[in-house]
Amino acid sequence: MKGIIGVYSKGGAALKGLYLLYGVQHRGQESAGISAADDRSLRTWKGKGLVSAVFNDRFTSFIHPDDYVAIGCASGENADRRMLPPFNLSSERYDLSIASDGYVLESADRLNEEIFGEILLRRLINRGDLRDALHETMKDLTHAYYSLVMAVLDKEEGRSELVAARGPRGVRPLYMAWNEDGFFVASESATIDVMEGMGENIDGRRDLKPGSVVIRDGKGTHEEQVLAPRPAHCAFEWVYFGRPDSVIEERSVHDVRRKLGHALVETHDLRKLYSTEEGPREDMVLIPVPDSGRSVCIGVAEGLGVPANEGVIKNAYLGRTYIIDDPEFRKTASDLKHNVIRKTVEGKRVVITDDSIVRGTVSESVAQNLLKAGAAEVEFLVSYAPIFHPCFPDPRDKPLAAAPYKGRSLSEIGDLVAANLPSINKVRYNSPENVVKAIGLPETAICTLCITGRDPFREE
Repeated sequence: MKGIIGVYSKGGAALKGLYLLYGVQHRGQESAGISAADDRSLRTWKGKGLVSAVFNDRFTSFIHPDDYVAIGCASGENADRRMLPPFNLSSERYDLSIASDGYVLESADRLNEEIFGEILLRRLINRGDLRDALHETMKDLTHAYYSLVMAVLDKEEGRSELVAARGPRGVRPLYMAWNEDGFFVASESATIDVMEGMGENIDGRRDLKPGSVVIRDGKGTHEEQVLAPRPAHCAFEWVYFGRPDSVIEERSVHDVRRKLGHALVETHDLRKLYSTEEGPREDMVLIPVPDSGRSVCIGVAEGLGVPANEGVIKNAYLGRTYIIDDPEFRKTASDLKHNVIRKTVEGKRVVITDDSIVRGTVSESVAQNLLKAGAAEVEFLVSYAPIFHPCFPDPRDKPLAAAPYKGRSLSEIGDLVAANLPSINKVRYNSPENVVKAIGLPETAICTLCITGRDPFREE
């Protein structure tokens, strides 16, 4: 997962790109980079670390007032600096810089900028014209999904342009907005909202259509539907990846998570479990795992008619633990990331809302810390369904907490997962049907491979 952004502006594009990049930082925390172009040159600034570390005081020398185009990427990659995105390439006519978020399926290779760029460059050498080469490249990538942005310098015509493209499945989000003088694109709509709050006028906005290409230059905006849309939007974007203040495919991330909380109440008849005729059980406290469990907690509280409380506080300066492979390091990162408010949980039956349980390492770590802080017991309400399958780009043998219990009932799976996590008394999951219903798109338009095994890329 990466966060990508693009800007076309009549001056100051690099600085606006930096502002947008901050808003997608949560999608990649190992490196960051920006490429900017005027009508004479294309330059790139990138490095390892968070956006705030890479773009320090020295970045002011990189900013040109007449930059028209900027693209950027916040990435989880920790490679040699030369291999970090954005990736630059040149043909006789064009200088290009590419940032992308995606994968080549069935090979476990990230569809990185270098791979896409090499394919595109071969097409450019053969065809010469950027639009034709880009269209052919997209048609070649039938076993890949991606969202991408490019900063392009047309050396022959002496002009720069911004290109944005999205694979026909729309697995990864890409959002665009525009005004009379500029065009903006980003992995998350929330960062464009922030730009508007800073004074940037926005005339219109929407998701980039799957299978489409948008090019913005000095002559205006040109949008083309290169491939027929065959949507398979990643369900986990609403559950975990997306910011709660973002909108994906016209569905509020916060609202979807609230609905998932409501669904947990109804699916498991939680009113009987967590309340009495007199009202909420006094020995229970409802708290979220921040931040993706917070909206779910609101939904559960609304459904139960009970208050929620703060019990676990997140260190905002540590990244997402989901993407860490090593289980010991993942546990250490979780311990550093979460701290418990003892007064909230002491002597209580703690009911905690979380977005998902993937391997269980982080959930067990959080529960251990709650028990150490004096909680009587810990239960997990999980907004997502049990995860049985690794996502298609990651065939590595990772232990998934629910995978051995595929085919059992929802209640049985929860009990069996909890039995393997010593600090957790109970796990209650949502069903795949609840997830689809909360998102509110047709089931065929959502990728639920990890929870159902249905691979949209193998369907006709």
